[in-house]
Amino acid sequence: MILSDLEIWMEIGSERLKFAPNILPEQVTPSAIDLRLGHQFTIFREATQGVETVIDPTQIGNVEDILNIYGEQQTITSGESFVLRPGVLVLEYTLEYVVMPNYLAARVEGRSSLARLGISIHQTAPTVHATFEGQLRLELSHIGPYPCRLYPGQKICQLVIERLSTPTQTTLRSSFQHQQQPST
Repeated sequence: MILSDLEIWMEIGSERLKFAPNILPEQVTPSAIDLRLGHQFTIFREATQGVETVIDPTQIGNVEDILNIYGEQQTITSGESFVLRPGVLVLEYTLEYVVMPNYLAARVEGRSSLARLGISIHQTAPTVHATFEGQLRLELSHIGPYPCRLYPGQKICQLVIERLSTPTQTTLRSSFQHQQQPST
């Protein structure tokens, strides 16, 4: 069952569902929470012309290792912007750090205003599992015809909260547990 705005506020008020920084009233919609864009972008370096580069994820234990080899970090401060170009994949953290209790899960969904410009906020990873704790790392891609300017703090995605039929008995074990953008 998807939580309504009233239930979302009840869960936040009980401090079982947590966000840092705190969620603002204008971020809660009738059935979702708008999350905001963080400051740390990971951009893949352009491939060298004439040299075929093939990433084999089975040969590297952690996807972060691949990102460290083929990507670079770009920090955008408040008031600055990042231009997302067509055909580009960028990883970006949400501004909010999320703590999910053992009886709630969530789905990350795009915002229609950005989707209509060609911006997708995830590739195939919309699930936020019960007991997840960390900043969400979005997989931003752009298939529209024109570059788009993105700003830290702007609403970038929606978090749709769902109640599990029973609480989980185990805690999430994932390399993404407790992830957060590097200190700026």
